[in-house]
Order: sequence, then C-alpha cells, then structure tokens
Amino acid sequence: MNQSLQPVAVRERIQILDILRGFAVFGILAVNIVGFASPAFFPGYMPEPAAEWDEFAGDLMLLLAEGKFYTIFSFLFGLGFSVQFARAEGKGRDLKSIYPRRLWILFGLGVLHSILLWYGDILRLYALLGFALFMFRNRSNRTLAIWAGILLLISFLFLALVGGPNANEPVPGLDMVAMAREAYSSASFLDVMVFQAFFSPFSFLAIALFQGLSVMALFLLGLLAGRLRILERVGEVRTLFVRAGWLGLLIGLPLNALYVYSSSAWLQSVAFVFGAPVLSAAYVAGLALFLQTGLGQRALAPIANVGRMALTNYVLQSLICSLLFFGFGFGLYEEIGAAGLWGVTFIVYLCQIPLSAWWLAKFQFGPLEWLWRSLTYGQWQPMLKRPGM
Repeated sequence: MNQSLQPVAVRERIQILDILRGFAVFGILAVNIVGFASPAFFPGYMPEPAAEWDEFAGDLMLLLAEGKFYTIFSFLFGLGFSVQFARAEGKGRDLKSIYPRRLWILFGLGVLHSILLWYGDILRLYALLGFALFMFRNRSNRTLAIWAGILLLISFLFLALVGGPNANEPVPGLDMVAMAREAYSSASFLDVMVFQAFFSPFSFLAIALFQGLSVMALFLLGLLAGRLRILERVGEVRTLFVRAGWLGLLIGLPLNALYVYSSSAWLQSVAFVFGAPVLSAAYVAGLALFLQTGLGQRALAPIANVGRMALTNYVLQSLICSLLFFGFGFGLYEEIGAAGLWGVTFIVYLCQIPLSAWWLAKFQFGPLEWLWRSLTYGQWQPMLKRPGM
C-alpha cells in the first residue's frame, strides 16, 4: 500500500456535508419506498384509484421529494470529490492511483445491491460517472459551469422528446408489472434475486438515460462549489444563502407543482430538470443557515451521524424495505397506501438516527464505509474508536 494515501480522518470532516447527506438519506427513502411497496416504477404500471389522503400523500412525495434528494446526493458527490482532490493536491499526492479503484469498488457494491436488495440502485451510475468527473478535475470554473448548463439543457430536451420524466410505456412482449408482482409476492428470496438480476440492467439503463446527464451536471456544480468553498463559508456569504433559500422556494415550488399536476411532457421536463435542483438549493440553503444557530447545531448533529454512514444507511433501508414488503418477509407488497408509506419512512429513519449514533460512538466508520475504505486502500482500516477520538 502507498503510505502517502490515507482516508480522511474524522476530525477533518466538514459537518454540513454530513448533515446534508443525512438529510438526503431520508428523502431517498421517501421516494424509493414507493418502488419497494408496489410495482409503481415498472413500465406499464397503472395505479388503482386511491383514497383522497393517499392521493394527497403521493402528490406530496412528488412535490417535495422526487428528484430533489438524488440531486443533493449528486451535488455532494461532486463537492466531496473537490474536497478530496484539494487535500491530495495540498499534500502533493496523486489521486490517480486510488480514485479509479474506489469507483470500481463502488460500482461492484452497486451491482450487488441491485441484485440482492434494490433494482433501482444508483451507486452504479455514480461510480461510472465518477470517471467522467475525474476528467474535469483540472478544468476551469467557467468550463465546469458551461458544461453543467449544457448537460442540463440536453437532459431537458431528451426527456421532453421521449414523453417527459414520467413516460411509462410498457415493454413490448414483456409484462414487467405482472412479473414484479409474482416475484415480490413469492416467499423465496431466490425468486426475488433472480428477477432483480434480470431486471436491474434495464433499470440501470433507464436511470442512466433519464437521470445521467442531470447527475453529471450536478457533479460538476458540486465540484465548482467545492472549489469556491461555499458551504465552508456560510457565515461570510450569508446573504447568498438567504437569497438562494427564498428564490429556491418561490421558483422551485411552482415548478415542481407543474411536475406533479401538468400533463405536458415539456412542462414536466422543465420542472424535473430545473425545478428539482432549484428546490434542492432551498433545502441546502435552509439547513446551512439553520446550522449557524445554536439550536441548529444541537438539532442537526444527530442527522450528521446518519450522513457519516450514508452508504450503510442507504443499503440498510433497502434491507428493511425488502423484509417489510416482499413475500419472504412480512409480505406487505401493495398493501400500504402512500400516506402509510410516509409513516413507514419516518419510523425507519427515526430508528436510523439513534442506531447511527450508537454505532459511531464505538466505531470510526459505518460497516460498509469501512469495507469500501479497506478495499480502496488495500488493507483493513482500523475500525474501533481510539480513546480521545
């Protein structure tokens, strides 16, 4: 192992980044749980008429959550790379020897996750686009901003031309909804695993086509924000965050309402590609400003623990949802409406907060974070906390 390359120490972590990751973990669950509880994400799915409260809860998820939290995660991925690159550069180290391995390991974890637990895994896309991000590491700030804008524009045009982000045409010759119902109602984990092994490549392709360009644009914007150290200078540029928060709400909420209630592919695409990041910016600005207060520091500290274990908590949510909804577990597939899913989301996340705090009181990393680091650096990393850490 190259002794000049070491993982980031706990004391070097930037708290707001962990808080934002922890917050995003909640939102990711609020969206993904719909796919665990029903075949809603499969092509050709037609929902049954629902009670008014379930319709309202479903609309609330689309308005406030869908598209917003993978946006935050993508932005943080780029920003985190910026931090890693700056630290390595400041110490005269070269990430070329370690970063590609880190991405291939993440891709492998994503493939396993997609087959064993969640066909909609996004880690695979992050890993592959991470190689493209690496190619931008020495480009100018202006170039990053221009490419981010170009990618968002292309993403908008593509989605609009294919029928919008909610295009749901069935696959010719394959009734994916019926196949999903059969697999997820089975009491055999093997049946689920075989189905997900079959479907996960198709889901990856769909995620890459519908979200890949936006994710890459957000990687670049995160890289740019990391260079400017925006989230490390909230107190200095408070006015910027206040404006971002208010404008994000005033512009983002109406745009996302179009995403929920408009039937126009063009309007839905505008809302999804541009409205989601704008509203996400309001979330980020609000949390960053709240953290500047004493109350915010106390209230958000537990969420930072969830964020420090974001990979573990993301996969843990998939495990919990699989056990709750699939036939080899409690078999609640298509048994809980949208309102009930919000309740399950809050319960699962509220359990993850003390679990994360308990784990990190004893260990330096979450279990999957530890595994990822150990494989990346070529030797087992110290797991137990040392006195004084």
